[in-house]
Amino acid sequence: MRYWAEVVFAGAVSALGVGYRHLIRRAKEQKAEQDAIRRGIQALLRDRIIQAYNHYTEKGNCPIYARDNIGTLYKDYQALGGNGTVAKLVEDLEKLPTERRT
Repeated sequence: MRYWAEVVFAGAVSALGVGYRHLIRRAKEQKAEQDAIRRGIQALLRDRIIQAYNHYTEKGNCPIYARDNIGTLYKDYQALGGNGTVAKLVEDLEKLPTERRT
């Protein structure tokens, strides 16, 4: 009887170890996927800010609604770990007039 108890206990410990390894592997996969999504969203935000910069600097003005939207995009970009490479673009956009000069 004692032999069987040891076998059952060893089997249970082994099963726990397999389950733990599975959970760790799954957590790593989820983290990698989450990091990829974060980087993708960050790239999309950066691209949108650059597009807005190109559009509004060519136009010569940046309406208030666009300035507000760009500020929100930049805040979210930074929250996702974006560096300050687009900060200069946002600063330049904020310096543009809000209405078209006639």
